[in-house]
Amino acid sequence: MLHVGSFALHDGDGDFGAGAAGRMRTDDMFAALVEYRVDSKIRPGHGLFAATRPPRPRARDFSPLQLQVTRPGQLGCQLFFTARGAPCSLYLVVQPGRRHLSDLTAKLAGVLATLRFHGE
Repeated sequence: MLHVGSFALHDGDGDFGAGAAGRMRTDDMFAALVEYRVDSKIRPGHGLFAATRPPRPRARDFSPLQLQVTRPGQLGCQLFFTARGAPCSLYLVVQPGRRHLSDLTAKLAGVLATLRFHGE
């Protein structure tokens, strides 16, 4: 699990950052990278996890309906992929304000593009 934010993060924020998202302010961004355990329902390289690289988030992917916990002004996005044989999810939260959603999404995508997985 990896958390990244444009604000201070704390231990105990939860796997998908529910605590962190509760501290977000206008123009903040948050990302949680979570690796799932493989079982009969979660298979690397199949279904939701078919992508072999982290998908690039786009502004149109974000919606309040994608949030783990709905908060006014926040938009979320969840993207699935397989990295090095491990099924993963990126859970992203933004809180647009002065900066447009597309600007926040582009900045977040830039940060996520720097991810490297062990063995790459």
